[in-house]
Amino acid sequence: MADFVIRAVQRLREDPRFSRNRYFLALSSPEGRRALRIHRHLRSLERDLAAGSSATVAREAERVRLTLRGKRGSRTAWLTRTEFRLLCASPLVRAALGEAAASEA
Repeated sequence: MADFVIRAVQRLREDPRFSRNRYFLALSSPEGRRALRIHRHLRSLERDLAAGSSATVAREAERVRLTLRGKRGSRTAWLTRTEFRLLCASPLVRAALGEAAASEA
């Protein structure tokens, strides 16, 4: 994943002042749109984990399969290892995943 995309996702997740409206020009490029898409995907997964979904993590060569089971059904998300590390930076996710998140951090 491009270095700009990683930094943009980190800032979107950590800095509430780094909004897509304020930094429209930076986030309107193809890399910026990719960072926004990844950020929304990770935020959705984080929201589901915080809501109490049980999760299983399966690591493959280049990607991670995260399966969430909740009240409304199940959801499978395929993440790159970098995206999974960004997801595990959240304390809510680390608490929900336990050992699976600790081995990535």
